[in-house]
Amino acid sequence: MRRRRRKFDVYFVIALAIFTAGYFIYNNVSSEDRGISAYSDALKIYKDADYEKAYLEFGKVPSGSNLKPSALFRQARCATNMDRKELAIKKYNKIVRMRAKSSIVPISEYNMANLMLETQDKRAKKHFKNIIKKYPTSDYAIASEYYLGLITARDLPEQPKQHEKAMQNALNNFKTYIEKAPDGRFAIRSVDEILKLDVSLKNYDNLLIAKTYYINGDFAKAAEFLNKTTLAESWTDFAKNEYKLGHKDKVKYYTEYGLKDHAAAAKNEDVYEVIDYYLTTFPTRREGISYLVSKNYTSTGADYISYLNCNEVVENNLKEACFNKMYKQYPNGQFSADALYNIFITKYIQKKYPDAQRLGRLHLEKFPNVKSAPAVMYYMGKISYKLKHYEKANWYYKQTVNTYPDTYYAYRANYNLYKDDGSFPFLNMTPKPVVFPYKKSLDNNLVIRLALLKDYDLVEELCKKDKFIQSWIAYQNKNYPVSAILARNAMDELQKKPPFDDLRWRLIYPLHYFELIEKYKGNNNPIILEAILKEESHFNPYAGSYVGAGGLMQLMPATYAEINQNKGYSGDIYNPESNIRAGSAYYEGLKKVLGNKDLYAISAYNGGIGSVSGWMSKLIYNDADEFVEQIPYPETKNYVKKVLRSYWMYGNIY
Repeated sequence: MRRRRRKFDVYFVIALAIFTAGYFIYNNVSSEDRGISAYSDALKIYKDADYEKAYLEFGKVPSGSNLKPSALFRQARCATNMDRKELAIKKYNKIVRMRAKSSIVPISEYNMANLMLETQDKRAKKHFKNIIKKYPTSDYAIASEYYLGLITARDLPEQPKQHEKAMQNALNNFKTYIEKAPDGRFAIRSVDEILKLDVSLKNYDNLLIAKTYYINGDFAKAAEFLNKTTLAESWTDFAKNEYKLGHKDKVKYYTEYGLKDHAAAAKNEDVYEVIDYYLTTFPTRREGISYLVSKNYTSTGADYISYLNCNEVVENNLKEACFNKMYKQYPNGQFSADALYNIFITKYIQKKYPDAQRLGRLHLEKFPNVKSAPAVMYYMGKISYKLKHYEKANWYYKQTVNTYPDTYYAYRANYNLYKDDGSFPFLNMTPKPVVFPYKKSLDNNLVIRLALLKDYDLVEELCKKDKFIQSWIAYQNKNYPVSAILARNAMDELQKKPPFDDLRWRLIYPLHYFELIEKYKGNNNPIILEAILKEESHFNPYAGSYVGAGGLMQLMPATYAEINQNKGYSGDIYNPESNIRAGSAYYEGLKKVLGNKDLYAISAYNGGIGSVSGWMSKLIYNDADEFVEQIPYPETKNYVKKVLRSYWMYGNIY
């Protein structure tokens, strides 16, 4: 009997273990599949605005699914839309109590606190304080300052000392908001609330209010509060505000007043901006710069005036002397890296290689992360080559490619490393789609799951500070120009660039309209055409320029009409296919006239064929680099570098 019982017990334990394992697998493995299915179905209903049914469907997402917090969040939104605020608060509170390390928690607590405020629930204050404490750098913490100010100002105690202290606390809350978010949606409301408080405003408070009005475009109100401040402290704000009001005489007065005696007390960026506005008060920019130079200012802004003056100099020897003087005077100033680069490149063009080499080493040591660093690194390679230090030359070229991979100079360094491949090694691309920019997420892949489920609204809310994700959202909404620019700005902020197979690069360099380019490429390199299209219009088929150019490839109407007439084409300039067809034909024509050289054709696409023909005959240059660096039109020089950089990036990414 005992043996049978023991045998039964063993079978029971085994059966229980199998059941438990099966139950675990069902709840923790299949719960993900069930969660995805339920969430996807519920999201479709939610988008159709059937909130009651969507609420029930989101409730079917299993508790073991990683999507459960998002489902609770959506249930809270459904309840809010059904005007069932208490139910929404419960759902948000459930997310907060999960204590998950996810970006969905702070937004849930913030939404919950707002609903509590609406329903006059006194717990709102505690939650706003908690958000500020736990997520101090978040947008929710900044907005919580505004709401704390409202609550404090609404519930002022009667006792005089406590009343005064509470008013000061409310003032500090509103001030903190406009300090951190002067262009935020509660900025003007915060100013209105400050003015309701029975407190005396100090100079700083009035200046803060004036700046808030200025940023939000109310220049008359800004002037009103600026007049309550000390001019010596706020002269840059006076000058900027008067510029916006169109009072050029006052701009001139305040700028000269400030530069003479009070520039040291102002921020550099404000002084530089005021100087730019000041120059508009003269008949020509050159006259304004000459006048400022004659005043011999020595405080903040003097380095910028000197920099502007040197950039106006055309003749190489005089330009070098100007930048030399400037660099010696301001060796650690904001513009010293650019000054040193200009001296360096002049020495290179003059073939004074040892002098250039010394300056290049100094530049790379002092300024490794500035815009001119890739150029210096690259030309150090060229100098080494000219001095027959071939191994050192190759080292510099490799450093340029590895350290600054997304630059024009990486393209040029690669050419010098592998000349046998030709100057334009890329001819074909394998199209790849733009996808979500990350393979992994900090939120246990929650954001990636939401992205795959096309819950773009929630992804956007959870990732407001991630420019790559914001770029991807813009891409999904077919706002391609904004998408590319957001991603480009985000990549510029990364000191170390990712490898070319990183998904984020595709947001900056998507292959829009490439099928049409392939169709109408003629004898052109299609990747160069794609690069021109990107730089000309950022993929906006309705783009227009101040000179009248239109469409994806920014053709002048007269040029477009002439090409169509000669080729027998037709179609609107803003039609992508018509524009690309004409743009390709135009580029091919430029290339034929300019010796079948892409470098000259790219230059002519921006600077005009007459200008380029003149430069080819008048400039003294031995190679492509010397030609590009001596292009006298800054816009065209930068354009050539941008197009060739895009060509290089497209070739590497695809």
